[in-house]
Amino acid sequence: MKKHLLKYLGIFLMALTLVPMLTSCTDDPVWWDDPGGNWNYTDRRLTGYWQLVSYNDDYVPESASNFFSFDGYGNGYYYYYSNGFLERERIHYWCQESYNGASGYQINIQYEYSNPLTTNYWFTHNNNTLWMQWQTAGGRVQTYVYDRINYSPW
Repeated sequence: MKKHLLKYLGIFLMALTLVPMLTSCTDDPVWWDDPGGNWNYTDRRLTGYWQLVSYNDDYVPESASNFFSFDGYGNGYYYYYSNGFLERERIHYWCQESYNGASGYQINIQYEYSNPLTTNYWFTHNNNTLWMQWQTAGGRVQTYVYDRINYSPW
């Protein structure tokens, strides 16, 4: 009798721990912070796929490149190579007009797994080349140049 009681008690306890896992239907936790303030729109010119082609005036080969996809509504993906494999993380972004720097626009990109980035940006070549530029804490200017691509490379 005691043997059966322990068996049923064990089954009951196991079921008790599994029930919340079966009935839990929560959304993904929010992983971005709303920058607030004047970060009030998403620039539709960003919509599409972008491939890094230059970093601080140096050519970037496709095998060392990274990519963005922007949906035009504040969401997208950042793709990059890690140990030869293409990795992906979600992004959330906001834009605002900028009164510092030469571009007139800033974008705040919140990465799912990486630190957020705020950068000046502008377009050339009929909005088919995207320039992103910011200054590091040490004062070094970083310039990334992305070209619009018409396909998803992944």
